[in-house]
Amino acid sequence: MKIEIVRQKRKTISLKLVDAERAELKIPLKTTQKEIDKFLDEKKRWIEKNSAKLHSRADFAENFDLLNYIYLDGKVVARASELVLGFDRMSENAKKIAIKKHYLGHFNKIEEMAKSVSMQSGLTYDEIKPITSKKVWGSYNSKRVMKLNWKLVILPDALVYYIICHELSHSIHLNHKPQFWHEVERLCPNYKELKKILENYGFLLSDENI
Repeated sequence: MKIEIVRQKRKTISLKLVDAERAELKIPLKTTQKEIDKFLDEKKRWIEKNSAKLHSRADFAENFDLLNYIYLDGKVVARASELVLGFDRMSENAKKIAIKKHYLGHFNKIEEMAKSVSMQSGLTYDEIKPITSKKVWGSYNSKRVMKLNWKLVILPDALVYYIICHELSHSIHLNHKPQFWHEVERLCPNYKELKKILENYGFLLSDENI
C-alpha cells in the first residue's frame, strides 16, 4: 500500500483510500513521524480490510466488457454486434451511442417496476425521468420527481428494487435520517445486504464505455 502524506493546517489526522493500492493521509503540520507510525499501526487492519474490498470490486468489474456485450438483469444477453446493425463498422464513440440507445429502450421495465412498488407501498411520485449520472443511481426531489439512472437496466432486478424503494422512501423523508432507513427497511427488509452488493456495481456509473 502506497501512502501519500499531505501536511495541512488542520487539527486531526485523516486517512482515505484512493484505490486498492493507494491511500492519502492528511495530517496537521507539526505531526511527528512517531505519531504517523502510531496512527497507521492502529489503522492497519482497517486498511487491509478496505483494500481487499476494493481489490474484490476491481476483480468483479473486470468480468464486464461493456463495449462489446449487452447486459440485462446483471447477465450477458448478447454481443452488441448481434443487436446493433453495422456495429463492428462503427467508430468507438458511435458504438457507445448505439449501446446507450439500446439500453434506454429497456428503461420502460424500470418504470413498470417503479409503478408496481409505488402501488404496493403507497409511496408516490408525480414524474419519473431517466438520467445519466456518474455519481448516483437515482434521486427524488421536493417536486416529487423521481430520477433514475438509465444504467439500472444493467443491474440485477433485486438491486433495482432496492434503489426504487430507497428513492420512494424520500417521498416522506427528504434526508437519510434513521426514520428514512426504517422506511427503506419496511419496503425492502434485506436492503443492507443489497446495499453492499450494489457497491460492486459502482464502476458502472463512471464507466466510459457506456
